[in-house]
Amino acid sequence: MSTDRLDRMEALLATTIEGLARTEANLARTERITESNARAIEAWGSRIEEVQIETEEATSSTRADLAVRIEDNAHNQGIDRVRFDQLHEEHSQRFNNLLEEARADRQRSEQLSAEHSQRFEVFLQDARADRQRIDEALAKADRDRALNESEHRAFRETFQTMLAEIARLWQRVAG
Repeated sequence: MSTDRLDRMEALLATTIEGLARTEANLARTERITESNARAIEAWGSRIEEVQIETEEATSSTRADLAVRIEDNAHNQGIDRVRFDQLHEEHSQRFNNLLEEARADRQRSEQLSAEHSQRFEVFLQDARADRQRIDEALAKADRDRALNESEHRAFRETFQTMLAEIARLWQRVAG
């Protein structure tokens, strides 16, 4: 083997090793990002649970405070126990209705978010498919152009050969 060939092989091997090192570094970075994302997702999951618990506690506390205030207010206004119980039931029902509406709103919001995410994914997939079709069409157009140029060059050469042959024959007839 010649030294030039060995030098080229060594350079190619060095380039390959550098590429592998970059790939390993990228893989390590991707693993770190993946682990970080997993930890973040886990943290958000537990935070959501904490917020739900805090909401339930606050709701319970608010109900208790509301009941005490209503009772105090009823007592101060001289409302009897039956009327108090009716008012308490009305307020509790309103509160429960508001709570259910809030839950329904949250559920609708989550559903809309999921639908939007799904639509985005569909659009993204369509865009990728469109991009692939465009790339394929451009590649085909490049191949067609190269083929047309080749055929045109062959036609010109054939035509020039025919013109040269006609000129030769014409000189022979004329000459």
